[in-house]
Amino acid sequence: MKLSLLIIFTATLFYSCTNNNKKSLNNANELAYNTVNINTGVLNVEPAFTGDIKQQELNAQLKLSNTASKDLEIQEIAINTPNGSNSLPTTAFAPFLLKQGKDTTLALKFNPFNDYKLYQITGMHSCFKPEYNITVSYKFTGSNNISTLSLKFRAEKDQYLAYSKKNVTPVIGYSFNTGSGFNEKQKKYLETLKQIPQPPFVFLSDQEIAVSGFNFRLKNYYQQDTLHAELFIVNHSDFLVKIIPDTFDITASGKSLPGDVKTVSLEKVSGTQQNLSMIEKGDRVLIHFKKYIKLNAPGKERLQLHITKVFLIKGDKALFTEDIELLPASF
Repeated sequence: MKLSLLIIFTATLFYSCTNNNKKSLNNANELAYNTVNINTGVLNVEPAFTGDIKQQELNAQLKLSNTASKDLEIQEIAINTPNGSNSLPTTAFAPFLLKQGKDTTLALKFNPFNDYKLYQITGMHSCFKPEYNITVSYKFTGSNNISTLSLKFRAEKDQYLAYSKKNVTPVIGYSFNTGSGFNEKQKKYLETLKQIPQPPFVFLSDQEIAVSGFNFRLKNYYQQDTLHAELFIVNHSDFLVKIIPDTFDITASGKSLPGDVKTVSLEKVSGTQQNLSMIEKGDRVLIHFKKYIKLNAPGKERLQLHITKVFLIKGDKALFTEDIELLPASF
């Protein structure tokens, strides 16, 4: 549907604000947020908003009342963080009709990207933010003009500080070192392999590797003396690759040390399940990695991702010619 008009209302300019919904924190597993009821003259909203600390979910209860003389269609409800990331409900939601003079109450759950950079590198959603906006988009039935109202939710300062002190722990993420000359060296190596279609293609970015139709994406982090990593693999090529999971490793000194304990497992997300270690065209695979390791200088040390013995092509030839250095990123 083509939207011809977008009107964004703000509470301070266009709303009559009533009934300050101030929450008290009486549940140790709950972070409460304060807000106000909003009446635009068309749509009245009575909100309640809390964070489930254990589940890392935001819960929104919204009573929507149509105070207009026409039927309304509620199009979308989303949550926004101060840095601009937008998340839709994880609970089922579809546009619906709200007839004039009628009301309805929605219970929605959200799992927002609280720190987009953190999510890109580690896969973690991060801890709750001290404030959020929820937007409700609606239109009159038969109209293409979309209106969007925005409601701000803010946690009490003392409660949020107590939550942060208890729940926020330092985390370090790692990205590929794209300045090591990997692309050139890997391409020259692949040119020597008859099993690889020529000319080969190689590209290394901060979190991804592309090698002649094989795509890899790394998410990883170090927290509380433990390394966590997931390597997602998709085979778009016409050749098979065998995975040797026990050889997959991440080290700080170039080799594992006594006391370093790792666990590695394979998950075939899609594709043939007969042999998990063989990646055929169209297969999608996850390598899960966890390792206890005591870093001397977290946030400063560079790590090594060991992959030269992990991926083998026909003739037991290695797909990669060298391991890849990982650079730390703090948040």
